Amino acid sequence: MLIIILAVFGIGISFFATKQKTSKIWTLMFSAVLVMVAILDFWLPSSVAVNGPYFVLTPLRDWFLLILGVVATAASWFRFGYLQHDERATSFWLPLFLVSMLGVISANNVWLFMTAWELMSITSFFLVTLHHEQPGVLNAGYIYLVMSQISATLILSGLLLMASSLHTSSFSVFAASAHTLAPGIKDFVFALLGLGFAIKSGMVPFHIWLPRAHPIAPAPVSGLMSGVMIKLGVYGVAQFLLMDLGNTSVVWPFLLLVFGAASSLLGVLYALMEHDLKRLLAFHSIENIGIIFLGLGVMGLGIDWHRPLLEATGMVAALFHTMNHAIFKSQLFLVAGAVEQNTGTLDADRLGGLIRTIPGITIGFLVGSMAISALPPFNGFVSEWITFRGLLNVVSGSLGWWTVFGLVLVLVLAMTGALAGMCFVKASGVIFLGEPREPVKQERIPRHLTWPIMLLALLCLVLGIDPNVAIHAISSIQPGLIPNESLPLIPIHAMQTGLLLLLLIIVVGWLSRFWKVRKVPRWSCGRVPDASMQFTSASFTKSVRTTLAVIYRPHRNLDRIGTYARYFPDRLHYKGGTSPIWERFFYQPGYRLVWRLSHYSTKLQAGPVRLYLLYLLGTIGILLLLLR
Repeated sequence: MLIIILAVFGIGISFFATKQKTSKIWTLMFSAVLVMVAILDFWLPSSVAVNGPYFVLTPLRDWFLLILGVVATAASWFRFGYLQHDERATSFWLPLFLVSMLGVISANNVWLFMTAWELMSITSFFLVTLHHEQPGVLNAGYIYLVMSQISATLILSGLLLMASSLHTSSFSVFAASAHTLAPGIKDFVFALLGLGFAIKSGMVPFHIWLPRAHPIAPAPVSGLMSGVMIKLGVYGVAQFLLMDLGNTSVVWPFLLLVFGAASSLLGVLYALMEHDLKRLLAFHSIENIGIIFLGLGVMGLGIDWHRPLLEATGMVAALFHTMNHAIFKSQLFLVAGAVEQNTGTLDADRLGGLIRTIPGITIGFLVGSMAISALPPFNGFVSEWITFRGLLNVVSGSLGWWTVFGLVLVLVLAMTGALAGMCFVKASGVIFLGEPREPVKQERIPRHLTWPIMLLALLCLVLGIDPNVAIHAISSIQPGLIPNESLPLIPIHAMQTGLLLLLLIIVVGWLSRFWKVRKVPRWSCGRVPDASMQFTSASFTKSVRTTLAVIYRPHRNLDRIGTYARYFPDRLHYKGGTSPIWERFFYQPGYRLVWRLSHYSTKLQAGPVRLYLLYLLGTIGILLLLLR
């Protein structure tokens, strides 16, 4: 009943809160209530007790409900200062988007789950295409919608296969009896659901929609999509494939680890080449989803190898990084929205020196950058450290090629962390430090834009300094699996050192305001220094681009402009970029094939009615032969 009341409340906001300010207030209240319900049901389950045939809350669902509530609260608060071209449309679709994600998390049967899942896809599509008058927005929205429908079809097929095998559509029965399914059915279910949830999560090579959809949505919507929506694919894998199915073929955890490693490394490599801040953050969502799937793969190996410590380590790593990524990634997307509102652009090569004009937003970005780069004492370091521990446990407890495979995964994760640090050093330096590269129009930043970013930054710090509460909460999702004292140890000394260094930097920065500084001219080889002499986004990453040219496929174009441009050009116009290998060698050939087949299929549609009747009778006859 409680979930139904919350759903009706959220739907009522969309239909009856006609004034924009009223809608924002009620949406913020709705988000805060989600946080309270998740906390109460997680730590005091008898006080809420949501357990029925239609909706249910379990410790795992409570964890994802808490993630939804925290991110939705920050995004709703941010909207009070965020200016959009069509606020009325957002006020209508955003509460429905929140209600749909609440339904996905709490649904207790196939039909409610898929209804909420489709509502989530449709409402997010309308939010993504909010500025449909701009070029490229509808195209990106349609790609997202097509990939969402492919994902939904696969998920529905897998859930219906489980329902037909267990003779029920109840998820409570799935949790109690799915482990008794035959191995062949388990494999088929794992393939269908795993592929469907991987597409929705933006895993490589199914990520084509993500760097298109996230950047064009309003900043609060981008934060919700990256922080929560794609994590519901993680929820599906953890709930239906690992916890419900139980022991399966070891091939499936192996594939989770392979695709997780590929997503984490390729996501950060493509993020390095981006100049648009939102696209850069979108590719980092692909990277972090890969890290989460590494934890899920470790959890799956622990289940298949009957090693409870390995299973618990993977579960804690995956779910804790899910929470951490939701916090710092939504924070970074909100920062991007504040930068766009302040300057009118997100092009890194047009920005610079924003630390002087929006210092609060800059501090928020720096905190989020350190958290996503896994630097202590922030939360990203803790969850990635536990992921390292899980992969090292795979190495230490295995023989033969599993040892080699585990070491490769450790190296991939280490390389991912190093490249993420490099990427955010580039973003921080080019956008917020130095001098402005172009005169851009700057607007005043309202406080409502700064405070939610600072709230999320504080959460990054708190969860990094004292992660034990969150870790013990996650371990209680499967009580009795292992004692809490056997969980991976957190490197407290590293956290303390990081905290001391952070405090030292803050103190030195504050004291530097009172120092007398003697200004001298900058030396620039006899030239007058200007902003054009600074590192650009492309020059900062040129060494990586040239070294990994086989992946990036870089292209350059130099135009000579002028009357005698061939020999004496008046000016030169240089443009370069990269060509994603997945689109060039996978999606474009597939698109051409589908387009050709659809061209031939039009001949069937254009025939007379008697042919349609013949097709219908033939189909019925074939089905009768197959089902007799």
